[in-house]
Amino acid sequence: MSDEIKRLGRKISRRRFISTATASTMLASLRPRIGGLAEGESAAERPQPPAATVGISPQAYDRAARRAAALVARMTLTEKAGQLGNTAPAIKRLGLPAYQYWHEALHGLLRGGPCTSFPVPLAMANSWNPALARKVYTAVSDEARAYHNQHGTALAYYSPQTLNTAKDPRWGRIDETLGEDPHLMGTMVANVVQGMQGDNPNFLKTVCCAKHFICNETDDDRHTTSASVNSRSFWEYYTRPFRSAVDAGVFTVMGSYNEINGIPCCADRFLLTDLLRHRWGFRGYVTSDCDAVGDIYQTHHYVPTGEQAAALAMQAGCDLNCGFTWGTYQKFLPRAVALELVSQADIDQALTRILTARFLFGEFDDPNVVPYNSIAFSVVDSPEHRQLALEAGRESLVLLKNDAKMLPLDKSKIKKVAVIGPMADRCALGGYSGGPFVHVSPLDGIAAALGSPRPQNRIDAINFSSIDWSYKFFNCVLPDATLGLMQNGFYVQLPAADFTGRTSVKARASSASTGGVVEVHLDSPTGEVAARIKIKPTGGWDTFHEFSAPVNNASGWHSIYLVFTGDSDQKDLFHLDYIELLPLDTPKPGRVQVDFVRGCTVQGPANKQWLKKAAQAAKDADVVFLVLGTDQTIDHEQLDRQDIVLPGAQHDLAQVVHNANANTVLILSANCPVAIPWEDEHIPAILCALCGGQAQGTAIAETIFGDYNPGGKLAETWYRSLRQLPGFHDYDIINDRTYMYFRGRCLYPFGFGLSYSTFEFSNIKTDALALSAGSAVHVSATVTNTSDIPGSEVMQFYVAAPKSKVRRPIKQLVGFQRVHLAPHEHRTVTFTLPYNDQALWFWDERKRRFVLEPGKLQLLIGSSSAHIHLSTQVQLEPCADTTLGAPESLQTVMAPPKVT
Repeated sequence: MSDEIKRLGRKISRRRFISTATASTMLASLRPRIGGLAEGESAAERPQPPAATVGISPQAYDRAARRAAALVARMTLTEKAGQLGNTAPAIKRLGLPAYQYWHEALHGLLRGGPCTSFPVPLAMANSWNPALARKVYTAVSDEARAYHNQHGTALAYYSPQTLNTAKDPRWGRIDETLGEDPHLMGTMVANVVQGMQGDNPNFLKTVCCAKHFICNETDDDRHTTSASVNSRSFWEYYTRPFRSAVDAGVFTVMGSYNEINGIPCCADRFLLTDLLRHRWGFRGYVTSDCDAVGDIYQTHHYVPTGEQAAALAMQAGCDLNCGFTWGTYQKFLPRAVALELVSQADIDQALTRILTARFLFGEFDDPNVVPYNSIAFSVVDSPEHRQLALEAGRESLVLLKNDAKMLPLDKSKIKKVAVIGPMADRCALGGYSGGPFVHVSPLDGIAAALGSPRPQNRIDAINFSSIDWSYKFFNCVLPDATLGLMQNGFYVQLPAADFTGRTSVKARASSASTGGVVEVHLDSPTGEVAARIKIKPTGGWDTFHEFSAPVNNASGWHSIYLVFTGDSDQKDLFHLDYIELLPLDTPKPGRVQVDFVRGCTVQGPANKQWLKKAAQAAKDADVVFLVLGTDQTIDHEQLDRQDIVLPGAQHDLAQVVHNANANTVLILSANCPVAIPWEDEHIPAILCALCGGQAQGTAIAETIFGDYNPGGKLAETWYRSLRQLPGFHDYDIINDRTYMYFRGRCLYPFGFGLSYSTFEFSNIKTDALALSAGSAVHVSATVTNTSDIPGSEVMQFYVAAPKSKVRRPIKQLVGFQRVHLAPHEHRTVTFTLPYNDQALWFWDERKRRFVLEPGKLQLLIGSSSAHIHLSTQVQLEPCADTTLGAPESLQTVMAPPKVT
């Protein structure tokens, strides 16, 4: 043992560490009980994990695990530790290539292009179409495999699904989740997982990740906060989406930064081993968020040293520690072994789980036997994927208001339109977005639909494509229409452009300092330099000049990366308004005049001249398209919102525009729900368009002009004001959280969305009068399109529990089906409600298990949680045998309704 280890040993004895671990266990017993043995239950009586019915077969998994274990057995301790981070080095003597476990595919590959960008998960959830979600993520995994097959980019993803809930609209990452309801979330994520990982029983297509486990619904303080969660909320609400992902075969679960009831999630053996593996039968590997293992001692101060943190996380069941550099596991695990704080057997087990995935990718097999190796690069950004992105963009739209049937508009009656608002000329993709070559803003889509397509040469700098909040360019955003705070080495990615025939590039910029250089790189920040534009001092930040440079031998479509260089001592080199590729496209004459006025910025103060210009444009137009909303300057990873109203001067702009022209359509281009009570009262038509992917502008235009009939429904409740919400850190779902418990008058209810068609619900039937243990009741109802317009309706099936000794949900979703109907067509939808559906049971805090209370069970069919059209009831019979219940062990979300 080295002197260093001896010195460390005097600080951390094995006895002291064991004492710390014992204290952790005591803390767990003192917090509100969310797990453990039920009253009178032995370990053998615990619910057994379900048999693997999807994804990799048990035989294939066992073969891969044995091969992984044999490889691990040949490694030294140092080599093993090196493999336990997201960036794993090669071990040449064993023929093990280097590997990167951290890739992102939240709603398309996080690449500079080519790639296809689909709606963010919250927008996809608004489609209420699990089959579409599966198609979308099959396309995403096709592109992932294609990149791997051509470039060797690896196949392990820390995405797509963020399964923390949208229970509070202030959460900075709400666009990454699938809504507020666990049944909707679970049904969608099950299809997403299967789309990403494939259905081959012998090989994984990719590995996707369910994150962030668990109760990580705040972001500002996620490294230090402890979520105080009662056992009913934990079992009845927060665990359910994760359980659905595990049932669907997800191969990675990410432990979150936060604590839950005083214990860091990545140090909690109950969460990562007892619950995930023993109760739910999880077969994959657990990764930490980056670097959540370090947080155990650095920010949570749960233990005092890195050795203790690494050992505690490893013993808890955290197999891989993501880290931005050489992480906590690589640094401290060898010393923790030397100090007998953790065993090599624990490390072997973790590494075997991780490497099992690589064997299941077929990485070490004959390439010809792996079916996914045949996926060609031609699928990337293919016409089929572009069409699928448009389809997904359409179905994610939600029509919130349509007074006097203002929409759809007749294009033949329009001579002049005004497109106004800070989000109008932006194709807002949302967080963790790549740089697709297709990039249609609402302004682009509306102009093209009216026969007046806008030239594509000019690219506003504020329209940068977001890659990841952590990149340096995020600091460049100013609360106005330009990009500022440029420093030496900063860069941004702009939408792709066609360089064919371009001879020069122009930049409009200002500088009150030394100026600098804008380098135009192709396809990556280190890609070929197409032009270098020198920006000279202009005398003031509000004094803009145009600067030009020749384009050097660039042709075809390329993603654009602007890299900024200059005096390294300057904190602000220049402000950039736009770049423009020259010569300009020859504009095609259009029959309709399309005027664009920004009116205000997303979060900046009101500008009287801008508002005046917007009012004049609105007054002169036949119709106004007002495009307001939010972007990642308002909320993102590590930034929660303080309020839920429209930020900046956007509400002022809405009033000015509406006063000038009441014939106004509000398009909400946002990455989160917003409170718009005034707009809802005064503006006749409102369309919700949450980050609808690369073709969102086309989808919006098709909808407002009647080429597409909206059918989306909100996957989350929209509140009228902050006053209707509990405290941001209140995790008690029963405390008026979500449609299940909220008793006030919201702005738009969960499940709400209008259509140009009208529908009628009728003829609710059940095949039984009672629901008893081991059985199911089938509930059918008919939906009819009573209009002359083909359209889609989402039939939503809720239940209201019998009278109970505890507060139960007002109603709870247990099934849904999106149905497309021709004019005057009717369809019958039959739902299956098993006795052990989660919604019928609640967690008994004293017995520490799920229980069921008999009585009259209300069965409700509606078009939203607040619009129930049909109801009936059955008798819910008592259950003495809990093995016939135990909803935590079931996969009810995978039984789709039947449509006839």
